[in-house]
Amino acid sequence: MSSFIDIKPSQWVLAFDEPYGPYMRSMQEQLEMFRNRGGGWDSHSAAEIFHVYQVMDVKPKTYFIGESVTHPHAYLKARQPRTHVIAAGATKDEMIDLRDRFFSIGIETDDQIEAEMYRRIEKFAAKKRAAAVREIHRLLPRHFRSEP
Repeated sequence: MSSFIDIKPSQWVLAFDEPYGPYMRSMQEQLEMFRNRGGGWDSHSAAEIFHVYQVMDVKPKTYFIGESVTHPHAYLKARQPRTHVIAAGATKDEMIDLRDRFFSIGIETDDQIEAEMYRRIEKFAAKKRAAAVREIHRLLPRHFRSEP
């Protein structure tokens, strides 16, 4: 188990929203999940998975939040678990930038993988589709006969 991120009142933190936090995995394993698009939550936005909070008070295992940057429909509790804190910084903008940069890693990686995959398969796909068209024409010749 890793230690908590050192946080102080008035700092801003980047943290997992509770449902997405590290429960069955270590923080390191949870963060590495984001090598893929969405970290396993492909249809969720960065603002849903990660919240940015201003710290008001710090306790041994929890902290209290003031202002927050979250998904519009997020259910927020004033007391948050320190186990979900990813990073701390001086400003809200710094944490939002970190969130967006971190979240984009998996997106960019998967986009590059998919582009390369489609580039490599392009010739094969064209051949297979042409063969499929020939098979359709052979199977249903009445629809594809040329008129004299």
